[in-house]
Amino acid sequence: MKTVPVFIQALILVLLIALPAAAGNPANSGIVGSAMHAETAYDNPAGMVRIQETTKTLGGTFAYSLSEFDVNENKTSVDGGDHDSDHTPIVIPAFYYVRPVKENWRLGFSMNVPSGFGSDYGNDWAGRYYADSFALVYVGLTPSVAYRIDEHWSVGVSFNITYNYSETDVRINNPGPNQPDGKMEFDADDIGYTGTFALMYQWNDKTRIGVNYTGETDTTIEGDIKFKGLGPVLEPLLGPLHRRTLKVDTIMPQRVAIGAYHEYDSGLYFTLDTFWIDFSEFGTGDISVEGGLIIEPEGIYQDMRGVTMGFGFPLDQDTTWKFGAMYMSSGVENSDRTLSLPLDRIWAVGTGVSQKLKDSTLDINFNLYNLGDSPVDTGTSSPLRGRVVGKSDTPYALALDVSWHW
Repeated sequence: MKTVPVFIQALILVLLIALPAAAGNPANSGIVGSAMHAETAYDNPAGMVRIQETTKTLGGTFAYSLSEFDVNENKTSVDGGDHDSDHTPIVIPAFYYVRPVKENWRLGFSMNVPSGFGSDYGNDWAGRYYADSFALVYVGLTPSVAYRIDEHWSVGVSFNITYNYSETDVRINNPGPNQPDGKMEFDADDIGYTGTFALMYQWNDKTRIGVNYTGETDTTIEGDIKFKGLGPVLEPLLGPLHRRTLKVDTIMPQRVAIGAYHEYDSGLYFTLDTFWIDFSEFGTGDISVEGGLIIEPEGIYQDMRGVTMGFGFPLDQDTTWKFGAMYMSSGVENSDRTLSLPLDRIWAVGTGVSQKLKDSTLDINFNLYNLGDSPVDTGTSSPLRGRVVGKSDTPYALALDVSWHW
């Protein structure tokens, strides 16, 4: 599995699990209200009623991070310095499908398949006792159905099926002189289910507003915890847990998005979307180890709110130029931020073009994301793991979105 720097990992995590996937528009604009192509099967299934013939979209996001985590060695108590640099680009494919059934019914399907993302810091950096390597994969399959109630109202529902896979490696600081580091490994997977309910109101063909609600997903990933290279001090304490089954309750938060679309007689259009994510519920519930040990982790996340805006204007009858902007609040306070998921506020700007071809349409967008400085201070509460202090250097990421509609 290819790995990417932690800041692009955090960006992708938020955009995949918290936002719909409007890759056809720059900077994630036009999420809920546009309903122009097959993406609406995922973005807002009620918008499928606007599609009059079988329509498909194949999309891909190509992301590249410029960010580095800069360790403050004056305040950090562990040797090793900055983590290994890894600027491997990643590709996230997606597929959407909408089919009319009778006059007022539509069926849809979407598949979001991240190729794999995570972080590989190297095994000798200053934060190796908090995060050595990390991988997280979400594969989502979403069938959907929509019904036109009358000339203004439509309703849609989706059934979201998500496969979750997580893999974590952490170094262990063995006490005692000249003791090499040990290692903990854990990988687990599970399938989660939730639903989406959507509404759309159309004043006319050029003005509409949509509402999209997705419920919480609560799954329990399960796998064996493994320890390697434990020293004589930790072996009696952690050794009995080797290959014991670890269960982790994972929670994907509920979210609400509201979006509007308006097109003028000239062909210029404007979109506005706002969203709320119940991110205070994100993360883990109880953590239990086979044999009865139960840990109740303290929640560190907070609700997230955001807004996207976009507009486009036709250059000619076949070509439309587009612009977009996005802002998302931070999902965690500075004092609670961790090395494994150092989320901060995010803003983005993007531009793109939509080109009509003979029997299809091609959308290409270029986006710039600023992921925030994401300062981290692990504190001094864990003598074995030490204190690590740092923040992001040049916290930017570039993304190229390509969508083909036919």
